[in-house]
Amino acid sequence: MSTDNLYDDELVNDITPNVFAVLGREKFFERLDDRFCPIDASQKRSLCQKSFEISTSVLRDIGFDSEEIRDVIEVLHANGACCDCEVLYNVAEESPLKSGYWKARAFNKGPYNSHSPAQGN
Repeated sequence: MSTDNLYDDELVNDITPNVFAVLGREKFFERLDDRFCPIDASQKRSLCQKSFEISTSVLRDIGFDSEEIRDVIEVLHANGACCDCEVLYNVAEESPLKSGYWKARAFNKGPYNSHSPAQGN
């Protein structure tokens, strides 16, 4: 999904509080985080493709239509996300993915690479 600046800043600023309210109510960030850090240990971890592919999938699962998804992605992008993992690193207030990253850094274990190896880091 393209994140071309199709929206003006004023519109994004106007819809941001309501978009975040809906995302919170629908537990979007928790659902996205579960793709990267599954609660069920038998589930495979997703890797970021440096896109909003996984976010889009989660939003569709929740029931968002294409226009709503474009709005959400624009709001996420305006708040510091350029891809799925950055939604969790830069936008979500709490995230097991973000916590794991900093815990690994604190213990000099090197951070978990959430990007697909084919895409690089």
